[in-house]
Amino acid sequence: MERKGYSHFRDKECLFKVLEEIKARVNHDYSNLAIMLCKEIKEYYRQIPKKADESGKKVKPKLLVGLSGGVDSSVVVYLAAKAVGVENVVAITMPARGNDKSVHFSNLVREKLGMNDQSVQYVIPISEIVRKEIETINSLRWKGIAINAVRKRQTDMDRMRIGNFASRARIAILYDIARKVNGKVLGTGNRPEFVQGYAAKYGTPISFDFGILDELYKTDIYELATVLNLPEEIINKTPSTGYFPGQTHEEELGATCEEQDALAFLLFEKRKGIDEIVKKYKIKKAFVKTMLKRYERSKEKRMLRQPHIKLGFIEDGNVQ
Repeated sequence: MERKGYSHFRDKECLFKVLEEIKARVNHDYSNLAIMLCKEIKEYYRQIPKKADESGKKVKPKLLVGLSGGVDSSVVVYLAAKAVGVENVVAITMPARGNDKSVHFSNLVREKLGMNDQSVQYVIPISEIVRKEIETINSLRWKGIAINAVRKRQTDMDRMRIGNFASRARIAILYDIARKVNGKVLGTGNRPEFVQGYAAKYGTPISFDFGILDELYKTDIYELATVLNLPEEIINKTPSTGYFPGQTHEEELGATCEEQDALAFLLFEKRKGIDEIVKKYKIKKAFVKTMLKRYERSKEKRMLRQPHIKLGFIEDGNVQ
């Protein structure tokens, strides 16, 4: 996963050594890790009881995933389908605008897995819900509360408010569907996102019933994507929340995924101190302080943690 543009590691070899250390946690054996994850998903699914619908008929459980077409959610869908059968997995894509590329990428996943139940609508546009929210807020007699709906004139705050609302709307829809089909929502967030609070509170990807990738880094997830034979388009696409056109994780967080992985690993798993990280691993102190600031600022989000697959990397009871 080597690429150009690393700006926070003065010595790139230090970065690559930390990434190799992350992979060493599973002995570089991602095929076996995929088997372990599937086993955990299968066991979780087995414990979900069947429930009676309005007619008294027992309804078999479903595992629901908010599928954005990104590598994280795609890996979760692949693992779930492998674990319990594609017929027991419902991967829903909820684009917030008409030209949202998430539809294309998520369709690649469903097509490759054969997820084609004609009784299910897998793409649920939420653009009208978002439009109504903006309209409602802008109708309030409240000075300074309005959201600029004109994209070219929107501030970062406007975009963040719209994106966060869309994120929460997706979770609301997933849980509404889950209630009807006896479903449980699988989490798609990863370790670096969790420690930085990179998620909308009560929205995606922090709200779920059972987390799959919580102890894994983007480095791990790309390796799993290769092992699971995900479409190359998805593996190669730039990570994005899709909050607005052109948005990327790396630009918004100011660091490559690899740099975020390495620093999160050193800070919150290896428990290295700032001075040691800066001196030994040749990482710029400003980057370390930025991640620590995000960690402190997002403390309340981590208090919402739900059950997740435990691989033994993170200590029990440790909200980090």
